[in-house]
Amino acid sequence: MSDRANKSNSGYTIYKPTGVTHCYPHIDLLKREVIGTVSYKGKIYMEVTLNLKENTIKVIGSVRELGDLSMDEKSYIDMFKYQAKYFVDNNISDPKLDS
Repeated sequence: MSDRANKSNSGYTIYKPTGVTHCYPHIDLLKREVIGTVSYKGKIYMEVTLNLKENTIKVIGSVRELGDLSMDEKSYIDMFKYQAKYFVDNNISDPKLDS
């Protein structure tokens, strides 16, 4: 048996909040439109408007300036797309009230 087989691969990870937040300030169930924002220290860096009826996405701003503090833009857009569909499909107009 090699020395490598005897060594442990265990460890731990510490998760610390970065302060980057995302929220959904606008959910229109009739128009099937959701707006998601990414903010840091009170400043909105990116706003994503998803219209599920028209299958369109509009992005204003960027999270590039946040560097390693945030996920990449594509990840945020994918997350907002998934959440928008979930909110509309489940008639959730205010996620804060439904949690």
